[in-house]
Amino acid sequence: MASMVLVLTACGEEPAEPGSEQAFDDARAVNLEFKAAVADVQKQIFDGDWRVGEYGDVPDQCEGGYQFFLRRKLPEGFSFDGQGAQRMEQLRSWLSENGWQLAPTPTYGEGIENIVIMAGKPEAKVSRLDVDMVPANPAEGAIDVLELRATSTCEPGDAGALLDQLRGPLTAVPSDNGIPDLESPDATPLFERFAEG
Repeated sequence: MASMVLVLTACGEEPAEPGSEQAFDDARAVNLEFKAAVADVQKQIFDGDWRVGEYGDVPDQCEGGYQFFLRRKLPEGFSFDGQGAQRMEQLRSWLSENGWQLAPTPTYGEGIENIVIMAGKPEAKVSRLDVDMVPANPAEGAIDVLELRATSTCEPGDAGALLDQLRGPLTAVPSDNGIPDLESPDATPLFERFAEG
């Protein structure tokens, strides 16, 4: 009988009613946890302002619910001064030591210099993290190019209802006013409700 109770408890609670305050609060909590885990990784690479590709607060539909996706790039002209490959190896070690599940390192054909790290940390709401770097060749005056992409775990809920709560009614041209072009990993992530008028 005790094991039956444990099984029932492990199933979790029913997701909040789509469009409710609770659903919105749950999504905000997931988003903040996801972004905090990714920000920790960013700080291991560079603790200054990153260029924002996709901000990561818009819920996308996934099988059975919603998820978030973000994309960040190092600042224009950034360089690791020839230490890019070593920094990526240090990052791989840090991820392993801090509970991230690392995927095998992909290999590429001749002439492709990308160094890619793929990892996940579902308990921190990160389903997949990709850090993709093309190291600079100092002799050629090249710069390091690094992009970080992350997808959250798929959470139960309604992506469309959450998007309405975040952005208001659908318009012909969606507006992302207030989303920064640059953001530090230490910045408080935005996850704001649409403001009327």
